[in-house]
Amino acid sequence: MTVSEQALMSPEQPVIQLTVRELETLIATVVQRVVREELRRDYYVNENGTKVMYATEEIAPAYLAELQQDYQAIQKGEMKLTSGDQVIQELRDLGLDL
Repeated sequence: MTVSEQALMSPEQPVIQLTVRELETLIATVVQRVVREELRRDYYVNENGTKVMYATEEIAPAYLAELQQDYQAIQKGEMKLTSGDQVIQELRDLGLDL
């Protein structure tokens, strides 16, 4: 968006007064800003509230090694997986109000 285009589009200007080209420029600018802000963060929170890293390189190598050890223990039968629902029920059985 050029300086003259910015001058033509003030926040108080009704959208109906914009040309198609001005509207396209405005939408492109907003989308670029949103994408830039999202990419700046190194993680996002998914629908379950879990923090998800955008790239594996951003995860500490020690944490990845720990996950690998846990995975191998599960594969060998040395460690057992428990569902979240089961854990919550066990905590409720212990008297916790969840």
